[in-house]
Amino acid sequence: MSLFFSVMRFWRIAFILMLYLKTTVTAWSRDADAEHAIEQRRHARHTNNSHFKNNSRLMNSSSFVCNDTGDDIANDAVRHTDWHRVEMMDSNGLYWLEWWLKSKEIHFRVTVNTQGFIGLGFSRKTGRMSGADMVILWVDDRTGKANALDCYGSAVHHNVAPIQDDTQNYIVLNGFQNSTHTQVEFSREIETCDPYDLPLGSDTLKVLWSFGDTDPTHGNLKGHGKNRGHKSLHLMGPMFHKSHILSAASRHNQEIHKWDVTVQNVSIQSTMDTLYWCKILQAPTLVEKHHIIGYEALLSRNGPNSQPLVHHMTLFECSTKSYPGSDPASWNVWVRSSGAVCNSNLLTPRDWDACITPVAVWSIGQFLPQHVGIPVGGKAGAKYYMLEIHYDNPHGQQAFDHSGFRIHYSKHLRKNDAGIMISGVSISDTQLIPPGQKLYRNVGICGPSCSNVMFPETGIKIISGILHSHRAGRKMTLRHVRDGKELPRIIEDDNYDYNYQQVRQLENETVVMPGDYIITDCAYETSNRKRPTFGGYSTKQEMCLSFLTYYPRIDLAGCYSMTPVREFFETFGVYQFYSLNMTDVENLFLYNGDILDYIPNTIYAKTKKNRSNLTEEDVLYEDSLLNKLIISDPVEFHDRTFLSHLNLLPWTEPLFTKRVEYSMINGKHMTFCRVANDGVSIPSEIIRYPNFTAFVKPPSPCPYHMLMDSPPLISTASRIGSLTLLMLFTLF
Repeated sequence: MSLFFSVMRFWRIAFILMLYLKTTVTAWSRDADAEHAIEQRRHARHTNNSHFKNNSRLMNSSSFVCNDTGDDIANDAVRHTDWHRVEMMDSNGLYWLEWWLKSKEIHFRVTVNTQGFIGLGFSRKTGRMSGADMVILWVDDRTGKANALDCYGSAVHHNVAPIQDDTQNYIVLNGFQNSTHTQVEFSREIETCDPYDLPLGSDTLKVLWSFGDTDPTHGNLKGHGKNRGHKSLHLMGPMFHKSHILSAASRHNQEIHKWDVTVQNVSIQSTMDTLYWCKILQAPTLVEKHHIIGYEALLSRNGPNSQPLVHHMTLFECSTKSYPGSDPASWNVWVRSSGAVCNSNLLTPRDWDACITPVAVWSIGQFLPQHVGIPVGGKAGAKYYMLEIHYDNPHGQQAFDHSGFRIHYSKHLRKNDAGIMISGVSISDTQLIPPGQKLYRNVGICGPSCSNVMFPETGIKIISGILHSHRAGRKMTLRHVRDGKELPRIIEDDNYDYNYQQVRQLENETVVMPGDYIITDCAYETSNRKRPTFGGYSTKQEMCLSFLTYYPRIDLAGCYSMTPVREFFETFGVYQFYSLNMTDVENLFLYNGDILDYIPNTIYAKTKKNRSNLTEEDVLYEDSLLNKLIISDPVEFHDRTFLSHLNLLPWTEPLFTKRVEYSMINGKHMTFCRVANDGVSIPSEIIRYPNFTAFVKPPSPCPYHMLMDSPPLISTASRIGSLTLLMLFTLF
């Protein structure tokens, strides 16, 4: 046994040395690569700018406040600085919350169906009172005076009354009560520098609410009883409300039409933890172009506590001229059918692969600012659409679903055509998150190979975005890089909530120019997972995507990247598999695994487990492409499946894991431009992660509000060497 462990230790050290040498060479070669890439980018921008010169559009003023940025590039981008948000906190309309900004203050107004106290709280972690920042509000029954009491929840003792804060930072502005309701308006600073007050920034927060029948007795706060709950919200930023948009249209005598796109009787079995279902729908007959001005979700409530089983959904435009031999009559047949499982080589018609341009994306809903609309109808409009719904059923419910979207559209065209594009990490097994990690990053790059060719000379303007990952997601950032410098983050959420994936309307529209990079940066926590997590459609797998609404509309449906297949395997010391050369393996990943039909059965890993006793995670592992590839080179790893090889790696050693993270982020990336126009073809390109000076947020004015970010990535060859030597010594 001692000989066995000595051999294993030797190969572990050899593998780490190999990884060290590989990433060191990568670091040494980056400057030359970057210089070459910059020169290529200059040439491409010069070539493509002249091509798109006649296609640029400049937006005019809108009904929202617009400030000149003082930047020649961005001086026509709209700023929505004067906004007012409203949210119904409970399901019965008993508790309404409004809020808006005034300089460095945030103002709130609560209107609640009670004559007693009202509670409002904020938490980064859970919807419970423990450790939460809270305020208790009431109108005195005798004096009619509105009151606010700054409180916090005990971080030690649970289910106890709130504790009064020594410093009162919530200021009452006015309030009243009648025979049925109490309303209080109050304010506080966004950052109070009180250790018991939560800074209210761009991160997702759990907003707690409660109310009771009686006023609190000063100094003797009581619990809230059963009238309580919580809701995840993005507090900062505007939201264009349905009522405001529709009332504005009514004032201008603009008729608004509705189009409901839903599935019918989709059967969700108790054995299904995850289901992707697709349905083809026919567009309304519109001779002239119309504009979609907004959409809202129509959700069947059939899960636990009548919660919908829908995790997210997307409506795509379809092209009917995608493949030779396609029969246009088939689309009418599919319209009449109930749909099919998505993303299946066996069950999904190949023509559906042409449904790639997003029109509506899962959220409570999105209504567009008044200077943009998404085109529908007319001669150039799509005739067919595909609704894709992802059902998440962790509690094993059995139900029938009828969910979808309600699309609002008008013949009164707005100034600009808008579009939606997807960016991030291409969904593939080459997206990897090791087990046992507090924070581990993946990145997806949309680079100059897309932006130089597809973006107009004046760029595109991003007006909103949705960040999307699965259960392990903890932080998500949409980064923007130009000429070697990172600009302010487009969207950033250091407290990402997998269960709350909603539209973030940008206060300042972001201009992205040809040659710019958009980077979707995701951080995951896998502390309780024992095996690696891979990219995929199940919620037990992962994604790293951003859905961006922008204008002017271009023929770009998606802009992704992935670790090149060969690079992925070589990172883990694997160079060849039985019965397949590396080109065949690349085709497995890049072309949906069709070549699996031709692999001899003898190279599959054998298992006699009863699948009925396996969890969904076990089935995903057994069915993974990585579990069907058996290593032949190097000989030290031969006869292992690649998946078993990964499971044997020392993921519990932090320095080893950081080296893998560094290699995957700063190494090579294969980028893809997914174009909706069949007449435009942009080949994939292999690039390196761009060199840039990172954007640094202004420091907090409060010394004890320290944001704990993930450890910085190693950036120099000398540090790589010293860390690797340290790792080697710790192994002995």
